[in-house]
Amino acid sequence: MLKRLLKGNRKEEEALVSMREHLGLLCSATETFDRLLNERKEHLVERICDLEREGDMARRKVLSTIFEGAFLPYLRPNLCRFVELVDEAFDTLEDAARTFAMIRLHPSLTDECLKIASLNKQMCEILAVAFEITLQGGDLREQSLAVRILEKRVDDLKHDIFQRVASLPVAGFWDGKFLADFLESLTRFSDLLEDAADALYILSVSFR
Repeated sequence: MLKRLLKGNRKEEEALVSMREHLGLLCSATETFDRLLNERKEHLVERICDLEREGDMARRKVLSTIFEGAFLPYLRPNLCRFVELVDEAFDTLEDAARTFAMIRLHPSLTDECLKIASLNKQMCEILAVAFEITLQGGDLREQSLAVRILEKRVDDLKHDIFQRVASLPVAGFWDGKFLADFLESLTRFSDLLEDAADALYILSVSFR
């Protein structure tokens, strides 16, 4: 059905190209964030912010194309939801990068945070693959399961971190707040990717 929907439909093709670009930028941002946690270089924070701005432009292009009449009406709500979830994940990753620049991560939390960043990157890569499979009219059950498994691993790491963090010394209120904000953004990102994967699965069924 998807091929019939796209045949000769320039607006739909433009929207999907921008959606692919949006996802690709998010994957680049997760790779940069992974480097940031390992290298702690300030220019990487700015790079993530630049990627978020580029992603926001891609999001606006997708939505404006949809509002101009791309796709059948019954598809538009789920398309918009998927795009907005990807954008919210982008904003959350940017927040994590900015707050990370304001803290000195305790050594006892470093390994878990690095693992979560790596899992987030893997989830984003799977989501990008799932998007391409959707365009081919394929089945996303394998990718959906993989995303859920990785998100569960992030949840387990989050539980370990929050059990430990309560006993860590902090220099003051703002140090504690920035640390809490960083950890919240880092772990919320995976929740948003799981939601985006669910929205994409619904789209894949609608496209068949």
